[in-house]
Amino acid sequence: MPGFNGTGPRGMGPMTGGGRGYCAIPVSVPETELDFLKNQARGLTEQLEQIEARIKELEAMRAKSAERS
Repeated sequence: MPGFNGTGPRGMGPMTGGGRGYCAIPVSVPETELDFLKNQARGLTEQLEQIEARIKELEAMRAKSAERS
């Protein structure tokens, strides 16, 4: 990895070389892991909110359908 900048050999991206750079051995930095986990939790929370909204839509549709019957 030229310059150890994460671009990999010939700028092709990480994990495209011979596995001799930092990509081969993950280095856990607490601050980086914390940021990653916070972002992941935020994304999961947003997904859960979308799922719950869709459940409410479907329940409302079911209730309207039951009223017609």
